[in-house]
Amino acid sequence: MTKPKAPLSFSLAIATAVGPLGWEAAAKVTRRATRTVRHWAESDRKGTPTLDQAIALDRAYIQAGGDFPPILASYARQLDVNLTATPACRDALADDIAAVSTETADAVSTALMVIKPGATPTAVHHAIAETEEASVRMTRLLGRLRSFLPGNGAGADNAGVRK
Repeated sequence: MTKPKAPLSFSLAIATAVGPLGWEAAAKVTRRATRTVRHWAESDRKGTPTLDQAIALDRAYIQAGGDFPPILASYARQLDVNLTATPACRDALADDIAAVSTETADAVSTALMVIKPGATPTAVHHAIAETEEASVRMTRLLGRLRSFLPGNGAGADNAGVRK
C-alpha cells in the first residue's frame, strides 16, 4: 500500500526521484539499503539523505530522463517559503495572487505552443522557462499565505480577525 505524501514535501521529492530508477538502483546510487531509501520517501519516518546522497539521486533521476531535479526543487521551495514568511499584508497578497495568475497564464499559453505541429526546441525551452517562473511565483504566494496564519506575523487586522 502506498502511503499518501504531503504536496511539496521532501518525502514526495524523494519518491519522485526514485520513480524512474527503482528502489534498488536508488539504494545503489546513495550507497544505502533499499529500506533506508524507502524510509526517506515516507513522511512519517525520520531521516533524510545527506546532501551528497540527495545530489546523487537527483543526478540519477535526470539521467533516467527526468526534467528537473525534484529534491533540489523541494529544498528550494522550503527555503524560499521559510525566507518569505513576512508579516501578513493584504496588498502584498493581492500582488502575489495577480503575479501567480499572470505567470500561470503565460506558462499555459507557451506550453500549448509545444503541442502544435513543428514546435521547435526553442518553443519548449520558452515553455519551461515560463513554467519555472510560475513555480517561483507560486512558492512566493505560499509564503505569503502562511504569513496570514496566527503566530506567523499576522496581527488581528492582517489575519482577517475582526475585533
